[in-house]
Amino acid sequence: MISSFAWHGRWRDSMWLFVYALRDNLGPIEITLSSVLSSISVFTPVELGSQIHNLVLKLGFESDAIVTSSLVDMYAKVGSIDSAMKVFVDMPVRDLISWNTMIMGLVNNGKYFDALHTFNKLVKEGVLADRITLAGVLLACSYAGFVEEGLVIFSTMTYEHGIVPRNEHYSCVVNLLSWAGKFEEAVNIIKTTPCQPTSTFWTSLLGVCAIHGDLKVIERVAERVMKLEPQSSLPYSVLAQAYAMRGRWESTVRVRKTWENIAAQKVKGCSWIVTKDYAYAFEDDQLQHLWREISVLELIIWEVEYGIVYDQRI
Repeated sequence: MISSFAWHGRWRDSMWLFVYALRDNLGPIEITLSSVLSSISVFTPVELGSQIHNLVLKLGFESDAIVTSSLVDMYAKVGSIDSAMKVFVDMPVRDLISWNTMIMGLVNNGKYFDALHTFNKLVKEGVLADRITLAGVLLACSYAGFVEEGLVIFSTMTYEHGIVPRNEHYSCVVNLLSWAGKFEEAVNIIKTTPCQPTSTFWTSLLGVCAIHGDLKVIERVAERVMKLEPQSSLPYSVLAQAYAMRGRWESTVRVRKTWENIAAQKVKGCSWIVTKDYAYAFEDDQLQHLWREISVLELIIWEVEYGIVYDQRI
């Protein structure tokens, strides 16, 4: 039950159950501690995490890999990255989960150089990285703009770490190259990936192209996104903006007209209610009677007074 509350972010409930478990000497206590720590988030008082840390020390679980990894994750989530690093450094034994937790904690707190340094230390100590490790360090390189470092790690994944790149790794490299202005290289990475490239690859690339790219690249990428996501307005808005910035007003109008025609053909959401003698339809937040208009306020009054409940379907 503590784990269930923790999973749903109900840290107060999980804490009360945890206190009861301690009072009744229930175990396994390391799993309980880990669950309680995982329920702590950025919205939780920082002091609570420190109190649980003190309890960990009091109960003698500072050497337990599961509990200490949870402590690292907790401190990283609440922004106390220095405390997370101290717990990590003081760990007598670090498993791969501990390394991954520390690397991702550093990335999420903007400590990209430290994340890369931690990864290099992992390699020197002979710890075998996994796909999560490499995704984390590639994400750090992407955010920080470490182009050369990121490309070296990506190109050596298979024969140095035995990890075949997956979509998350390709996505990091595409973002890395895009923000560095290397759009052609990013497009080639997407085209040559053995994985099935998702629309996310192209939409993320298009977003960067809109800021830094030249028009030919924007047009190529936008065309690909149109094919993969025909109902998305993103490629049309990016193209229209790109044309407008270059004074190509006829092209701007043409793209906007094209999107307006596509949007007009979309199937609109529809909901309705049925009473004994009447049917009422919702469309675009408008409630219309089949023969006369009716206000939403009337609907609410009916529901309260007569128990009439509407059926909503899309």
